[in-house]
Amino acid sequence: MLNAQLDQLGQRIERLCAAWRQERLEKKRALQERDRLLALNGELKRRIEGVVERLRQLEQDAADDARRASGESAP
Repeated sequence: MLNAQLDQLGQRIERLCAAWRQERLEKKRALQERDRLLALNGELKRRIEGVVERLRQLEQDAADDARRASGESAP
């Protein structure tokens, strides 16, 4: 009876260790994915800021061209 209980305990320990290793692996993968997504988010943010800045510049250029065409001077 004691041997059966020890075997049962040993199997349970093996299952717990396997589950713990699996959780560690999944956590590592999740952290890597988080880091990848944070880097991608930063890159996309920089690109969007560049596009917004370019649009502002185009709008300013268009306003300046319209002022020149109407004979006004730019500020």
